[in-house]
Amino acid sequence: MFRTSITEVVASWEQYRAGKTTNKDHPMHKLVVDEIPDVLESWTPNSSSYKFVGSDGQGNILRTPWFATLNLEVTDSATKGYYLVYLISSDLKTLVLEIGFGANQFEKQYGRGKKFSEALSIAVVNMRLNSEHLISKSLNATKDRTNLSTVVLDDSGDYNLGDYGKCAIYSLIYEIDDLPIEADLKRDYLEYLNLYDKMSESLLLADVDSYVYESVDEKEIESEVNVIAFQPRVFKKKKSTSSSSKGQNTYRYSKKSDKVGKLGEKIVFEHEKKRLSSIGRMDLADKVIWHRDFPADRTPGWDITSFDEDGQESLIEVKASEGSKISDVELTINEWVQAEKYVGTDKYRIYLVSDVFLNPTIEVIGNPAKLVDEGILTLNVARYQLLLGMREE
Repeated sequence: MFRTSITEVVASWEQYRAGKTTNKDHPMHKLVVDEIPDVLESWTPNSSSYKFVGSDGQGNILRTPWFATLNLEVTDSATKGYYLVYLISSDLKTLVLEIGFGANQFEKQYGRGKKFSEALSIAVVNMRLNSEHLISKSLNATKDRTNLSTVVLDDSGDYNLGDYGKCAIYSLIYEIDDLPIEADLKRDYLEYLNLYDKMSESLLLADVDSYVYESVDEKEIESEVNVIAFQPRVFKKKKSTSSSSKGQNTYRYSKKSDKVGKLGEKIVFEHEKKRLSSIGRMDLADKVIWHRDFPADRTPGWDITSFDEDGQESLIEVKASEGSKISDVELTINEWVQAEKYVGTDKYRIYLVSDVFLNPTIEVIGNPAKLVDEGILTLNVARYQLLLGMREE
């Protein structure tokens, strides 16, 4: 029973927390990490499409525990995306059910402080604006009780717990001393799960990255670019897993926002100009073209036209990520046609730009078509375009 379990957690939490570090053999740990997530899973239709997580901490015990339901179309981790989560206030008097962002993705980008709070606040407001049309389609009993403001979870200065409240997009607040009956708690959960799912399916909501990086000021990104030698990746064969295994589901990642791609191109453009200037080729630096902003030829099949020190053209396709590792990239037909066209000249290159927002690193792949021919890189055809008719002669 969820209601009974929450009451038990609240009654015994301070005694458990006095131990300071998590204890896998303690009944409280098992209640938080296993039993309550199992109840949420039993409540959830099509539960294989979700991941159910409870946490009492990683090493050190949290101020209060949390219990989350993750739609695997959105995220598989409470550190990123947005998810449905139960939170308990620091005074152990309030239970909150919220759809909220993972705070870590904002902290990674903005650090802690004013910029973090501002970016998170903007993201929450914009997510509400973009999803408010779903409220009437998803909520009945909980519609009038839905909270549209920051949730106060902490009164003792606990920064991390306070973050959870700031992350709330939509929330329901319960007094733990006056919790509804089990059936009503389940009804509320299912209504919020329905809203969460509708948000994940909506075409009007931008991908999560767009909300996280909306407040990034490109002018602030002035760190030196680290250029390293490209090393081909080695991929292990994937082991088959049962689709019914708890927590083993894969999910579809949303496409990265254009802000990531544009910034990656900007980093390469500036890097190429600086590189040529540093070797005394200002004449060539002035000729570097960023095709995104070049009306005469915006889509030649690469992003940047630059030069080697001897004046030889370098045709650069940029692939960027906010993450620290890039394992594969997607190429358009035009991009690959151009790569193959220049296979004998070494003119066509792919620049991988990782960690674009914090510490940009560039890896240069020279002549990718040749590397595919040599078996060093692997080219997979992910999909085919079926034209529903005949081409004109």
